[in-house]
Amino acid sequence: MKIKHITLKVKTLDEMAADFKRTWKAGKGKSVREAAETICFDSVEDMQKFLSPERIRLLRMVHERTPKSIYELAKLLGRDRKNVTEDIKMLEAVGLIERKAAKSGKEKVELVVDYDRIQMDIAV
Repeated sequence: MKIKHITLKVKTLDEMAADFKRTWKAGKGKSVREAAETICFDSVEDMQKFLSPERIRLLRMVHERTPKSIYELAKLLGRDRKNVTEDIKMLEAVGLIERKAAKSGKEKVELVVDYDRIQMDIAV
């Protein structure tokens, strides 16, 4: 079973900027060990909005049913295609879903959730 490890953190913008500066300085002239995937939020409320039940349901549907298009996924979910597209963009931006070129010539894109579980560490 493949597990995606993600750390969720609640930080202020100043704290995020300080972390970035520290990492930048540490990496000058040498390689910096790749950090674990981390998603930072301004508040716990923002974190809860991001990981909404609809987005979790979307991830499950892509993993289990492997729809061949966003239109097909929206139909399976019983949701508006535009809203599903926006959710996919957000999940893709943080690496929870991927768009790959479809194997068949007919489809433009294939949605991929390449793990069985998401393990989250919440740091506050």
